[in-house]
Amino acid sequence: MNGLENVIYGISNSINGIKNSIVKAIDAIVKATYGIKNSIHGLKNVIYGINNSIYGIFNSISGRIANAINGLQNGVNGLNNAINGINGIRNAINSYISIKKHPLCAFNNTLNIFMRLYTF
Repeated sequence: MNGLENVIYGISNSINGIKNSIVKAIDAIVKATYGIKNSIHGLKNVIYGINNSIYGIFNSISGRIANAINGLQNGVNGLNNAINGINGIRNAINSYISIKKHPLCAFNNTLNIFMRLYTF
């Protein structure tokens, strides 16, 4: 009977290991998705900012200094948003590293994410 128990425990531990791996992978994907989404928004804002800066320069040439200042400010805002997006990617990478080091925390974080998604 002891050998059979060991086989059952081995199968149970394998199932738990697979389940934990899936949970860790989902958590990493969720965090990476947020990071990528933030970086895309940041890059999009950089493009808007550069575009606005170009319009601002043309407007300042034609005497519209206020529009030029607004365009340059939008460019600065776009660069700040890009930095936030890069920080989002860095956070996603750090989350992945953290998951590798602390899988139980990753499992808990995944549960929290799903609880937030399905709580009204």
